[in-house]
Amino acid sequence: MTRIALTAVLLGAMTSAAQAGEYCTLDESVMFTCTFNNGAKAVEVCDTNYWADGDNASYGFYKRGGAIEKEIITDKASLIATPWSGVGRSIWEAVTFYSGEYGYEVWWSTERTEGAVLEGGITVTQNGTVLADLTCDAGSVEQNLATLIEAVEIAQVSP
Repeated sequence: MTRIALTAVLLGAMTSAAQAGEYCTLDESVMFTCTFNNGAKAVEVCDTNYWADGDNASYGFYKRGGAIEKEIITDKASLIATPWSGVGRSIWEAVTFYSGEYGYEVWWSTERTEGAVLEGGITVTQNGTVLADLTCDAGSVEQNLATLIEAVEIAQVSP
């Protein structure tokens, strides 16, 4: 947990306070958001503690101004959280939501250089085999996954 807190401090300049879009109901609950296909579709990852009962997180993939195409609401302890290891020329984090045999890994990364751009996306798997890699539109990534990853780690060690 100390490593995550340190990572959060180190990433302060690269972490933006994501804003509620069309899926998360409160600004404070948005842990990741970005758009795809020139803004036609979007994904949001939310900490549902801000607007629902239970220690849950949610994943929503949707058409902008339209219907939700995929929604997963699950307890944080069941998420796979991958914090940045602190090594390498890039900084990255990921959280994976599962729905049956499908995994939806939401990730972000950036180079460790001044002025580096945030990148992000979704990797969709079925039984561990990659089905699709979706890359977020340039400039659309807003994230606070370090906060969610810390909450996931706490949920996984708490009874």
